[in-house]
Amino acid sequence: MRSALLARLKRLESVRAVDSDRRLEIEFAYLKLLPREYSGPRHIVSAGQRPDGRREYEERPGAPAPGQGRVNDKNVMTIYFVRAQETGSENR
Repeated sequence: MRSALLARLKRLESVRAVDSDRRLEIEFAYLKLLPREYSGPRHIVSAGQRPDGRREYEERPGAPAPGQGRVNDKNVMTIYFVRAQETGSENR
């Protein structure tokens, strides 16, 4: 019963995605992360655009200001490129 229900849900999700009148857009962007030591709340803000046309974002500490959060458009998928962070074992 459970596997049949999961299969049905997957079919419904794929049909709904195909029937949508809006196409899925994929955005590639660069993301500057906060230091690894930071463990509090964080949010992402736009930091500009690079000469190659890709947008830049950066993490900032704390919660976003009211009305300043990113708008989640269901038809836009953002793929972030991040620089690998160093760990203590890599410096030996």
